[in-house]
Amino acid sequence: MNERPLEEAMEDVARAAEEAAQQTEELAEEAAAKVAGAAEEASEPFEEKVAEAVSKAGNILARNITEDPEADSNDRLWGLLAYISQFIVPIIVPVLMLVLEPNKDRPFQRYHAVQSLGFLVAEIIYEILAGIVFSVLTAITLGCLGLVLWVLFVLPVIPAIYYGVLAYQGKRFEIPYLTQFMRGQGWL
Repeated sequence: MNERPLEEAMEDVARAAEEAAQQTEELAEEAAAKVAGAAEEASEPFEEKVAEAVSKAGNILARNITEDPEADSNDRLWGLLAYISQFIVPIIVPVLMLVLEPNKDRPFQRYHAVQSLGFLVAEIIYEILAGIVFSVLTAITLGCLGLVLWVLFVLPVIPAIYYGVLAYQGKRFEIPYLTQFMRGQGWL
């Protein structure tokens, strides 16, 4: 019989097997490199990932966030209380920060006290508008949307907590539009 075509076929199969083995080895090396890259990426701290995501998306709640090196732990605590207290006892903590003798001379505390009072005024205006929207839409839908729209009244809590956390971290920031307005009036 014809042994020559059989030998050629076997050689072709052997070459194909070698090529397949080489391609498999290359794919395995490529997959190992991707896994190693993913492992390095996964070891990146969570805070860095969050900070990167926020900087990419743009911060809609606060701008020009800067660290204030002169803020001590007392300043940071008062800054936190200035924003958080607006839902419990509005006006009292920021006013205390502006009139109490040791506090009123602290620039960090004054900045956050004035800014939190401005935020309170903006929040009151928002709540009035939310009440109008809530009333109109609830009346139009015969009460159905009232089951969902109550969330409108809770929304200001989110930025207040965020601003309080930033102040507690010893940071100064600008509330979009509000801080610029207050600077224009000479309040900040």
